[in-house]
Amino acid sequence: MTANADGRPEAIDQPRGRDSREWEVFVRETVEDPLRHVGSVTADEKATAREQAESLFGDVVTVWLCPGSAVARYPDPELLPGERV
Repeated sequence: MTANADGRPEAIDQPRGRDSREWEVFVRETVEDPLRHVGSVTADEKATAREQAESLFGDVVTVWLCPGSAVARYPDPELLPGERV
């Protein structure tokens, strides 16, 4: 990743690939705050995922990344589209 004239990282302009890994992003905004899930990024490598996460959520004290495949997802059946309870 390259930096702009003001030192901020440039946005990553490559499209998400279907073959890239999804990484869940957790941040802590201050030392006292709990970790909070803020979204996901897609990248082949952990270092690239970190660059993307830090460019999106750079004003935090901690960024945690977790491979999306390691996260168990249990959706609420009431929230699934097209289904009535």
